[in-house]
Amino acid sequence: MIVGEMVLSAFLQALFQTLLSAPFKNFFKRRELNENVLERLNTALLTISAVLIDAEEKQITNPVVEKWVNELRDVVYHAEDALDDIATEALRLNIGAESSSSNRLTQLRGRMSLGDFLDGNSEHLETRLEKVTIRLERLASQRNILGLKELTAMIPKQRLPTTSLVDGSEVFGRDDDKDKIMRFLIPENGTDNGLTVVAIVGTGGIGKTTLSQLLYNDQRVQSHFGTRVWAHVSEEFDVFKITKKVYESVTSRPCEFTDLDVLQVKLKERLTGLPFLLVLDDLWNENFADWDLLRQPFISAARGSRILVTTRSQRVASTMCSIHVQNLQPLSDGDCWSLFIKTVFGSHEPCLDKEIGDLAERIVHKCRGLPLAVKTLGGVLRFEGKVVEWERVLRSKIWDLPADKSNLLPVLRVSYYYLPAYLKRCFAYCSIFPKGLAFEKKKVVLLWMAEGFLQQTRSSKNLEELGDEYFSELESRSLFQKTKTRYIMHDFISELSQFASGEFSSKFEDGYKLQISERTRYLSYLRDNYAEPMEFEALREVKFLRTFLPLSLTNSSRSCCLDAMVSEKLLPTLTRLRVLSLSHYKIARLPPDFFRNLSHARFLDLSRTELEKLPKSLCCMYNLQTLLLSYCSSLKELPTDICNLINLRFLDLIGTKLKQMPRKFGRLKSLQTLTTFFVSASDGARICELGELHELHGKLKIVELQRVVDVADAAGANLNSKKHLKEIDFVWRTGSTSSESNSNPHRTQNEAEVFENLRPHSHIEKLTIEKYKGRRFPNWLSDSSFSRIVCIRLKECQYCSLLPSLGQLPGLKELYISGMAGLRNIGPEFYFIDPQLRDRDQQPFRSLETLQFDNLPNWQEWLDVRVTRGDLFPSLKKLFILRCPELTGHLPTFLPSLISLHIYKCGLLDFQPDHHEYSYGNLQTLSIKSSCDSLITFPLSHFANLEKLEIDHCTSLHSLQLSNEHVYGLNALRNVRINDCQNLQLLPELSFLSQKLQVTISNCRYLRQPQHQHPQFHLPRSNVSGSPRSRGSRRSYDSRSPSRYD
Repeated sequence: MIVGEMVLSAFLQALFQTLLSAPFKNFFKRRELNENVLERLNTALLTISAVLIDAEEKQITNPVVEKWVNELRDVVYHAEDALDDIATEALRLNIGAESSSSNRLTQLRGRMSLGDFLDGNSEHLETRLEKVTIRLERLASQRNILGLKELTAMIPKQRLPTTSLVDGSEVFGRDDDKDKIMRFLIPENGTDNGLTVVAIVGTGGIGKTTLSQLLYNDQRVQSHFGTRVWAHVSEEFDVFKITKKVYESVTSRPCEFTDLDVLQVKLKERLTGLPFLLVLDDLWNENFADWDLLRQPFISAARGSRILVTTRSQRVASTMCSIHVQNLQPLSDGDCWSLFIKTVFGSHEPCLDKEIGDLAERIVHKCRGLPLAVKTLGGVLRFEGKVVEWERVLRSKIWDLPADKSNLLPVLRVSYYYLPAYLKRCFAYCSIFPKGLAFEKKKVVLLWMAEGFLQQTRSSKNLEELGDEYFSELESRSLFQKTKTRYIMHDFISELSQFASGEFSSKFEDGYKLQISERTRYLSYLRDNYAEPMEFEALREVKFLRTFLPLSLTNSSRSCCLDAMVSEKLLPTLTRLRVLSLSHYKIARLPPDFFRNLSHARFLDLSRTELEKLPKSLCCMYNLQTLLLSYCSSLKELPTDICNLINLRFLDLIGTKLKQMPRKFGRLKSLQTLTTFFVSASDGARICELGELHELHGKLKIVELQRVVDVADAAGANLNSKKHLKEIDFVWRTGSTSSESNSNPHRTQNEAEVFENLRPHSHIEKLTIEKYKGRRFPNWLSDSSFSRIVCIRLKECQYCSLLPSLGQLPGLKELYISGMAGLRNIGPEFYFIDPQLRDRDQQPFRSLETLQFDNLPNWQEWLDVRVTRGDLFPSLKKLFILRCPELTGHLPTFLPSLISLHIYKCGLLDFQPDHHEYSYGNLQTLSIKSSCDSLITFPLSHFANLEKLEIDHCTSLHSLQLSNEHVYGLNALRNVRINDCQNLQLLPELSFLSQKLQVTISNCRYLRQPQHQHPQFHLPRSNVSGSPRSRGSRRSYDSRSPSRYD
């Protein structure tokens, strides 16, 4: 990583690439512009580039330089717009020529290259570039006045080094983290594997150094490690300096060596055989070669020696091959409150009136668990009694805090400071996200792509892959935090991105009025909070906005009303928009020319609107890359000219009512993601148009497959060449029109052959086959070369009487089979292509972990096939047999890995563990509902690891049995629930089981308590209802007072 790459360098780099592209260079060669504009433009850009590093650093403390930098960014934006205008117009003319020319010769003559267009519009280009050049030359001439220097790299800022000392009384909420790390520093079992690394990772200010200080000074650590060394590394990773620091700590004397080899040899001699702990605090370097060189003297230390690293980067932890990574999470509000009170009032007893107390709680909440923020804001308010000061701190941004009392911005800014230029631009753009917003990685990447932040100069990756890499880098540096399915930014990281973006980004949030300038390029707002036209009056003066992005913190599907002032007066004037979202607005119709002036747009989100039809002008958005139409539940057709959007890369059609795709859909060759393809009946796109879409990635759902009659069309889809597709849904539909009905014998006979020719690439990972109308599955579905398939779903394939041979798919982990009315038996053909080869080395379903059968009304038999070598289902963990009323016989008897078994509405199934040799020794959860009518006695002792037992409506169940020799073997059992078992009469003695056991019994009317001469049975923490004497009531029992039944 080049230290100190600046965000503006990314702007200028993109501008240089455009200017120096072949069409523009050829144009400048063919025509002489007045005063050599190109040469002047290049000179000005180079002059400015030389002082960019110094300028962007000085702007933080010098308002004049800040103004200069903002002026420069504004000029670059205008230059980009000018060049984009030209490229867009040339693109429009080319597409128009192709669309209107049927004759090949006429088409070639009608095609206009960018160079041709520039020739015809040279005066317009010259005027716009002249204006940009004059502004750039003026800025370049001011560099000396501002004292800007030429720097090749930013000089790392000197920060106060950390030390190993800490006041433990000021640390709160880190006991669990400390204990987890301690187990890796000092293993309880005493076994060690030599020198190992433990890493503490988290965002700036989260408390990594403090936690490492606590560990360093812990009495157990001091006793265990004979030698302890603390080294603050920071941004400058100098192997010699770090090694020297360690040597001086170990020897307690100054180091006189100047040669690294001599120094490392001497240090190695001193450490040999010593139990050694080294703390490397605040590490940034991700270069493995540097780390490998540094660690050489430490390898000979005693077994059990440790290196403890603190870093903001997951990549640093990976580079150092850490055996454990402790990702620090924010503190709880309670711990933050304790730290805040300690910081503000010290050892004095706080006496807070209601007003200041309320403000204190809001300030603590504002810190969102960041200890440094708590200490910083607490320090600003230390012994401060004025309410106005507390209110000011509550409203303040990180850059508003007094520099002499706050180091919050400098600490956080380091994370931004060392980002490469291409990441700085992406991070700054994220300032449009309101605080607390959970965002999707995919959508953020699409927004970056629309704004032109993803540069492919030296990368073979496509734009989406590049964006994913950028996102992962920001996540690894702790600037993004992952939730379950989305990501968030800490509030202060969000303010850092706003600081980086400056006046070019604005957002409505927290009820504050919009702060906006004529230079604003990126705008977002919470659509739930801002709907009045007066809120958008400030946007009248903004002519160059690039992003208009309504958002919601709730991620709900609730729709809002879009004010006419926005749709009719504001949006038509924003001709520079690259990102436009109207998602979740109650829009049923847009004017035909609504998108006429939005030719720069790359990202258009119309999802969850009420549109029935898209305006024709949408087909003139030739730069469009992303079109989101998901859950437009009234949308029935796409415009016929959508094939003109040749730059379209992402098209989301989930949840629409489309019936078919328009003709020439295959012209959209740039498509990377197409969620759904609707096969057309007659006048639309046939399935063979998919053959032209070579770059499809991710998931594709193909709907209306009953319309494919011609086998050649199926083969023309060329699915087996689409190696980037990971998931395909094949969907047939019922209720066909007369032209598609099953009365067509030719189509019915060809159904299997058509499907055979839809073979996907061997890289496919997930398959769904729904409502297939053929009588046999394609042969390719059983091909073991599909080694990457992990999940298959077969749904409502009613005409198939046999399952495909899936047992030899080596990677299959999940299999779901439902709604197959024609299925009656499952036998050897399910496991082997050739049942005679059962003794082959490969185990059937060797990777399958989840198997579900559901709604198979005619399934009668599941043969328990024996194999010569290995086992059936050796890895199966979860088995579901649901709504199979005709299934008889018993389940496979040997399932060694099974942990969860669910049986529902399978009355004829013979599941009697005391009659059959079921080897379910690892079973943890068992649920039997409205099933197994022959089950009379349930032997608990057969399931030693059972944790949860649920039996509901088992009509013949008479008793649960547990022999005395097995009563102590059921320590895992935690929950027993029995309901509506009318013939249940006896339960075993459970009092010897765990005190954590909870038993719930309801509506078991004949359940009785043995007489006093019989052994009593006890139900710890049990609820009982429905016996003859307690019907309609519920009695609770505690483990300390054993219950009896009358």
